[in-house]
Amino acid sequence: MIKSIAAGALVIGLSTAAVAQEPNINPGSWQYDTTMSFQSETMPIPNQQNSSTECVTAEDVAQGDAFINDMDGCEITHRDLRSDGMDYAMECQSPDGTVVNMEASMQFNGDTASGTINGDMESPMGPVKMVIQMEGKRLGDC
Repeated sequence: MIKSIAAGALVIGLSTAAVAQEPNINPGSWQYDTTMSFQSETMPIPNQQNSSTECVTAEDVAQGDAFINDMDGCEITHRDLRSDGMDYAMECQSPDGTVVNMEASMQFNGDTASGTINGDMESPMGPVKMVIQMEGKRLGDC
């Protein structure tokens, strides 16, 4: 659950960037590496690392469809877009009652992207704070 919300937050954050202004992201095959760390008073949660790849087309970027991953229960509550990056906030609620509020700062540099997402989660087992560090890079053509 935590991993899917975190990955979705990154994807949704990047996908909404093209709505207001086209981001400085070159089309092609992209790899994203994330490191998620957690703080919880009630349960230890080990750090998690994830890597994924995705093909992003020029049309995806121009239409705002780049990096789209439909996540039920998530809503963007704030967005400040620049061609070189974006700050946003979102709230997600899962069917099991978990609520996650996230604030992110992303930077776009053509063939690279990076960002930090800070999240506060109210889960059935108590509050959890998470920090996600993301590094993305263009690998080449799709």
